[in-house]
Amino acid sequence: MIKERRTSTVLAAMCGMACLGANIAMADGTPVAAPSSSSILYIRAGAGGTTCADWANACPTLPRDFRRGVTYYIAAGQYLPVDDDFAFRLDAPAQSGMAIVIKKATAADHGTNDGWQAAYAAGAATFSRMLEINSSNWVIDGQAGGSALYRWQGDFGFRFVSTAEGDAMIRIGWDSLHGVPVSGISNIAIRHAEIVGMGQSSHSGGGTSNDGLAVYGATDVTLSSFRMHGIGRCPFFLSGQNIVIEHGWVESFYTGDTHAELASIWGFADTFGDVTFRDNLFTDIQSTGGIMWSTKENPSARLRIYGNTFYRPAGSTWPAANGLIGGWTAEAFSNVTVYNNNFVNVDQASLSNAPQIHANNHAYDNLFYDSQAPDFSSYDSHDDNLFIRAGDAQAEPSGVAIADGTDPFVDAAHFDFRLKAPTWAGLKMPPAYDGKDPFGQQRGGDGNWDRGAFEYRQP
Repeated sequence: MIKERRTSTVLAAMCGMACLGANIAMADGTPVAAPSSSSILYIRAGAGGTTCADWANACPTLPRDFRRGVTYYIAAGQYLPVDDDFAFRLDAPAQSGMAIVIKKATAADHGTNDGWQAAYAAGAATFSRMLEINSSNWVIDGQAGGSALYRWQGDFGFRFVSTAEGDAMIRIGWDSLHGVPVSGISNIAIRHAEIVGMGQSSHSGGGTSNDGLAVYGATDVTLSSFRMHGIGRCPFFLSGQNIVIEHGWVESFYTGDTHAELASIWGFADTFGDVTFRDNLFTDIQSTGGIMWSTKENPSARLRIYGNTFYRPAGSTWPAANGLIGGWTAEAFSNVTVYNNNFVNVDQASLSNAPQIHANNHAYDNLFYDSQAPDFSSYDSHDDNLFIRAGDAQAEPSGVAIADGTDPFVDAAHFDFRLKAPTWAGLKMPPAYDGKDPFGQQRGGDGNWDRGAFEYRQP
């Protein structure tokens, strides 16, 4: 089964003693205790220190050899790897499950006050090379920015920028120096990050392109509260197990000499399994389409898509190919659940009929507004969907279609997809889902499980 978990739960569980004092809260909001001063090091762009023991003696960039069980606080500024390498290499050998924590320093959370200046918290810490992670148990936390709470924007603590033709912004499980995969990687959590690509189409092929997040066989990977834009090919190039993409915004990506899609998910590495997309905003579709999924290499792998909003802004052009959620023509498209999503101003197939092989797919409680009528021919079951200016109810026993309905959202043009009023009651989802909308509000808490990504809230 897919491991469902809020990001804070994952971080607390995976860190063990290393996260004591990483200032990461448990899922119930309980803070984690502070670490000893000997397990904290300080990094500040332009600093001249060598001990990294406090802000007055901070080191100028991330080390080449990280230490397990240590929290690294990072001040605002621009960073390059040691010796101007082409990547920040996070490959310290795993040690008894101990994590390494990399955190943006903030006014409220910056470790010691020795040598601290308020300016160290002002702005983002920008990493101007690819981030390459090739060992287990890392927590990378920008501490601010992202999610529906800030309309998927905000001042992000970390920025990852890579303009090199063949470099991803974040690559996990691939040794670029030797051109080989790295197996056995697990427990990677990245949150509160702006991820910036080269701003044009990458001319490299799959696996060596300017992708946003590329995962080669790792397990338990979470990317949370992020913003991606200017990506040179696929925002997500994924082959792994228990990957969760949540609370982020994919604003723009490009295609050219090589095909691209929002997410390319298939078994190109030694591990391929369950993937979840939840509580995200997607405002760009290019080339092959949106979230493309194949279970050819693992027929039991499952894809869960819930709480997301697919929104085509006015004036935007989305090329029509394999749809927003679909797969490749001759590949197996199976074990997909599409629950409680918004499809807004979509002028192509929200749910693709391109895959010729499909099984065990289900779509419930979605809201289609001012969009092309969805095609459920690749889905074994569907019901409780709401269609507003999006075709008829397609024989759903509990489906609702409103041919001339008004805009149900507070302010879609400014990414505020809260409901103006409750919807018809949808189907309550099973306990395996977290049961919360992108704001963290419990679905059905008022006795009505609303359709679409957001649960209605009283003004």
